[in-house]
Amino acid sequence: MTAAVTDRLRLLGPRVEDWRERATEAARLAQPVVSRVARAASMVSPLGRTVAVIGVLAWIGGWWLGWNELMVLAGASLLLLVFAGLFVIGKSSVSIDVRLEPPRVVAGDSSAGQVTVRNSTGRRSLPCQVELPVGRATALFDVVTLGPGEETEELFIVPTERRGVIPVGPATSLRGDPLGIFHRKAASSPPSELIVHPHTVPLSPFGSGLLRDLEGRTTADLSPSDLAFHALREYAPGDDRRHVHWRSSARTGRLLVRQFLDTRRSTLCAVVDSRPTAYGDESEFELALEVAGSIALRACRDGLSSVVAAGDQAAVGVLPHTLLDALSRASLSRKAADLPTMVGRATAQGADISYALLVSGSTSTDPELQRAAARFPIDVRVIAIRVQPGQRPGIVGRGRASILNLGELSDLPPLLRMEMPV
Repeated sequence: MTAAVTDRLRLLGPRVEDWRERATEAARLAQPVVSRVARAASMVSPLGRTVAVIGVLAWIGGWWLGWNELMVLAGASLLLLVFAGLFVIGKSSVSIDVRLEPPRVVAGDSSAGQVTVRNSTGRRSLPCQVELPVGRATALFDVVTLGPGEETEELFIVPTERRGVIPVGPATSLRGDPLGIFHRKAASSPPSELIVHPHTVPLSPFGSGLLRDLEGRTTADLSPSDLAFHALREYAPGDDRRHVHWRSSARTGRLLVRQFLDTRRSTLCAVVDSRPTAYGDESEFELALEVAGSIALRACRDGLSSVVAAGDQAAVGVLPHTLLDALSRASLSRKAADLPTMVGRATAQGADISYALLVSGSTSTDPELQRAAARFPIDVRVIAIRVQPGQRPGIVGRGRASILNLGELSDLPPLLRMEMPV
């Protein structure tokens, strides 16, 4: 008995596998049909579904009860659905373009937008609506019929309240019948973004002589060949004879060569702590980003290359919008790395860092900030800024980094004047 069952199962195995392959192929062939049916169902409005249900129930009731009145109602419902469906048949005859001016603003400012709808066909277009998502809101614009090649423009204003990125679009045209039974999304525009930068305050230059040299700022490191002259010393075997100072050599009777100071390109690094545990509330994090934005903007105006890191966002360069865009996209995250780890990542992205600023919240401790500062090379000047809204500003600690307490954004210029070279 067991052997017979085993033989039957062995014979049934290939059949099951064949049935499975056929079912998979049937599902693959039916997928386009199912997608079209789902797309068609999405075009039916609640009113359209109500008309369809009334028509089906009237037809069933008229056939079952023999009432001609119900059959007439079912026929009228069918004709109404067919008539409404004619308005959504065919391809869209309009193209949509959305522009923002400016595409970047400071928190509190507004950006003007323009929606351009153009009839790109050789026949007159039907009236339609344009639906434009702006952040969490949605704007609707009525577009009249357009002749071949004609276009119409609609303006809108995007107000901003806080730093961030506001998605705009994609704009879609809505075609439908006059009764609102069917609606169809047709032409669409590419999505765009309105980037809202944090508030900043003007700061004094970070050093009047940082970029006066052609190659960068002078350092305390001696160099046998550079641009910043330092002193004369006696000739040593291997010195380049082009650096021999012949007049001084003639006066002293000894060969003297020029000694230079090494110069290097200045780079500023600003790292913002993005851990929620480092801040008392979200407003502190916003203040920290405003501090980093003010520093990055001043560095760009001084011609310094900058590295900005905040959470999973990082940017390197000398263009203000590149650095401020990264701060606009930054957010608090429980998965954010601690400050020492972020410093390690930032130093890997920027070479020749001269100045570094760490920005954290009111709950960060002095030892945490000093450990993070220790990750920078020893020749990097490090300043840690701890934002504490409502507290008096001042210098509260020194060590590898000078630790500054900052109560509000307007406290930043006098604090930096005490610490940064001018």
